[in-house]
Amino acid sequence: MKYLLRSMLFVPAYSEKFIDKAIDCDADAIIFDMEDSVPPTKRAEARQILSGYLEKKTFSGRQLFIRVNELETEDLEEDLKVIQDGQILGIVAPKIRNTEDIDAFVKKLEECEARCGLEEGTLKILPLIETADAVLNVQSIAGSNERVIALLFGGEDFLDSIWGRHDYPPKAFDVPRAMVAMAARMHGILPIDTPYLDLKNEEGFKQEERESCSLGYAGILLVNPRQIPWAHECFTPSEEEIAEARAIMEAVENAKTTGGSIATLNGKMIGPPMRKRAQKVVQIADLIKAKEK
Repeated sequence: MKYLLRSMLFVPAYSEKFIDKAIDCDADAIIFDMEDSVPPTKRAEARQILSGYLEKKTFSGRQLFIRVNELETEDLEEDLKVIQDGQILGIVAPKIRNTEDIDAFVKKLEECEARCGLEEGTLKILPLIETADAVLNVQSIAGSNERVIALLFGGEDFLDSIWGRHDYPPKAFDVPRAMVAMAARMHGILPIDTPYLDLKNEEGFKQEERESCSLGYAGILLVNPRQIPWAHECFTPSEEEIAEARAIMEAVENAKTTGGSIATLNGKMIGPPMRKRAQKVVQIADLIKAKEK
């Protein structure tokens, strides 16, 4: 596990007010949005504004992504021109339906890397899984290319694609949420949950995202900075979990050192699933510690 993406904050790229607020926020990643939250008449301005911040390296050291516009649009070609160096980690790719769409974005990024003098494979792809056909193709999308490091579930557009109804919580999310999580974890990448849109409902947010965490999700897309600490609480192992995981890993290492075939902790045998789970918890804890430093 290489990326920490518990909180991924969408920031409309045409609004200097929102960009300024994001500068000191604690989100693990920032997604500068060129698509849904930007009126078509403001997209050229958005690119100009974002380019100014990047030139000044205002967000140096942060995990930065751009949500670009759809394939076969002039806006997409212009969006990619904003990438001039290695500050942008990758793109959030909207309306992905199949592996052919991933292939098309890969070609665009190869051209972008060649133009910027970046090593091939530098720019990553985070597909938005937000239509019925994307959900049904999610396993092949997840394993389509090494540039794909996470799958982002786009719940609102998914509901629209199936003519669904947004109840609280939306029953229609149950199956696609599970499918996205399984496909991502199967291919060793991160599943990221759809935004929670009741912005003042902290209790509802935490209840829903704890359930998502139990499904295997690594984080959530956010539309408001106030949700960042809520997300971190839901997707960060507790101190007790971390302490137990480190104790398990220490017991396993001690057993190897002494030549024992079975590791135990507090009189209980440590099986392979316990060891693997502990290793994952320690990896997450180490990533969080590195970010805090």
